[in-house]
Amino acid sequence: MDSTPDTAFAAGRERRRAARQARFVVVLRGVLSAAVIVGFALWAHFGSDRPVFSPHGKPEAGWEAFRQAYGVDTFGHDGYFVRAIQNGYNLVHHTHRYAWRFTRKGALDHPNACINCHSAEALAYAFASGDRFDALSGRRVSFEEHVQRCYATHLDGFVPTIYDPAVRDIRIFARMVAHHLQLGEGAAEGTP
Repeated sequence: MDSTPDTAFAAGRERRRAARQARFVVVLRGVLSAAVIVGFALWAHFGSDRPVFSPHGKPEAGWEAFRQAYGVDTFGHDGYFVRAIQNGYNLVHHTHRYAWRFTRKGALDHPNACINCHSAEALAYAFASGDRFDALSGRRVSFEEHVQRCYATHLDGFVPTIYDPAVRDIRIFARMVAHHLQLGEGAAEGTP
């Protein structure tokens, strides 16, 4: 009879030890998972040098001259609006590279970028006089819809959604140029 209480006591102690080990394994897995996620985030932001992990777009040729000429720094040296302007600049000047999923035109096809047909000032005037009645469609057409149509017709591509950065950042780019030119609503091209 004396062995039964010892066996029960040993079995209870074994169950408690197994429960502690199971809790330790669960906690260890959680800590290791969190460490992997934090390590990846730190590597992505500070050590990878991969543009996909960086909120900053690659400055293309001509960006710094454009930035100086149009006073982009008045909106701050960096920030969401300036990054959107830079992405809009990249989209307008290098559409085949930055909006490749919406165009079939490649580097050797012409026109392959918005700048081949439109100047920055023309886009600003289009922005300022946007949202007008279109006789062909019989309704009001926004600036964004015109950009979408350009992707489909002039670039022989596909129509992005109105909220896609491929449309939104071209609008922000045109808005900044219109602000620099001090264009009011409905300004017609060639008017002071």
